[in-house]
Amino acid sequence: MGLYHDDCLYETADIQEALRRVPQSVLDERNFRAQRALQLSLTKSILPKDQWISYEEDREKGRYLQPYLSEVIKERKEMEEWNKK
Repeated sequence: MGLYHDDCLYETADIQEALRRVPQSVLDERNFRAQRALQLSLTKSILPKDQWISYEEDREKGRYLQPYLSEVIKERKEMEEWNKK
């Protein structure tokens, strides 16, 4: 309800590298959403409905990590190709 799609990705080495490349403001927003979700879970509370992320907002902003992740994966595959030679 309060997390974007990319907030919930399992943190592989590629994801960690992509997170290292995002602007600090985006990372801060991600960390805030994660902390808020954890706090709500601990207190067994529900996020107020006016703070829920809509499907449309998730489609617009929720894939914030994808451009960085695509770049990281492309670089990793290129490196693997070079290491084969």
